[in-house]
Amino acid sequence: MKKYALIVSLLLVKLSVTAQELVWYDPLAADGQILEGQGWEGIGYNRLPDDAEQKVRKPVWGLSRHAAGVLLRFQSDAEMIQVKYNSGGNLQMPHMPATGVSGLDLYTKNDQGQWIWVRGKYSFGKEVSYQFITPDSPAQGREYQLYLPLYNQVDSLMIGVNGHDRFEFIGKRTEKPVVVYGTSIAQGACASRPGMAWTNIVGREMDMPMINLAFSGNGRLEPELIEYINTIDAKAFVLDCLPNLGPGGGFTEEVVKEKILQSVKSLKAQHPNTPVLLVEHDGYSDGLIDSEREQTYLLLNKWTEDCFQELKKMGVDQLYLLTYDEINMGNDDFVDGTHPTDLGMRHYADAYIKKFKEVFSDN
Repeated sequence: MKKYALIVSLLLVKLSVTAQELVWYDPLAADGQILEGQGWEGIGYNRLPDDAEQKVRKPVWGLSRHAAGVLLRFQSDAEMIQVKYNSGGNLQMPHMPATGVSGLDLYTKNDQGQWIWVRGKYSFGKEVSYQFITPDSPAQGREYQLYLPLYNQVDSLMIGVNGHDRFEFIGKRTEKPVVVYGTSIAQGACASRPGMAWTNIVGREMDMPMINLAFSGNGRLEPELIEYINTIDAKAFVLDCLPNLGPGGGFTEEVVKEKILQSVKSLKAQHPNTPVLLVEHDGYSDGLIDSEREQTYLLLNKWTEDCFQELKKMGVDQLYLLTYDEINMGNDDFVDGTHPTDLGMRHYADAYIKKFKEVFSDN
């Protein structure tokens, strides 16, 4: 019994020493620009600059505090990586788990250069913490990519490794990003974890920066947002706002078409050589039995196709359309008839990847 107690005591001492030896790194205190997925520097883990508070609607401003699409990269040979941050909102939603709303997601590259998921043990509260076990690291260490929460605000994020481990942030990539202006679906609802949001899947698999400017329930092709988006030197602009422009919200055919036409014209006036991708409504799974729901997305898609053809006739170049049929969501791809499951996110991402390859092959 004494021998057992001694072993337990030694283990506790070892764990205590290990915890004391952790060295914590603050991404915001790193040299150079570390964070990706943002159109502006010096905005913490947010998605719009501070002056937007006085220019955009209050719900948009609040949602811009969520860290959807924001990520950072680092190199380390650590066998255990800890990440913690102070959360600023609800940890979960009825139709979306805490791991998606407030969770973190870590990926690393394998020997073939592919991004693979790293399992983490997590704890949720006012402080959200993750412990990632990363054994058998090569001598030079591994490259990691950490995704931040989709539907929560991030304050005071820190990354901890043992003091004898190597750790170095990797600077933000300099190539032009794809900018996505969208709704809750593009923000990430209802992925089970951040890495499964379609924007993050696309960015990871196509190895290109993505900026997520999607605002749950509030992606309405508003000129204030288009004005901010216009300040970004992008590889392509994506307008995926139809799910928030339904007739139930008072958006008539005239209003929706005017929003689409003016958004494209504004972007093209500032960025004539940058592709713009219009995206149709992906549908509702219950549209198969609810004709009113079906009519909503069919009308929105028809109006979008009308605008697409009108803009093409006007001579707008490098304008593309991702259609409902190309997205091809299945009946089991939704959590609640509207928002995708992880399977739905995978299908969404596949459709975007195929379309982006077409777009970029033309340019």
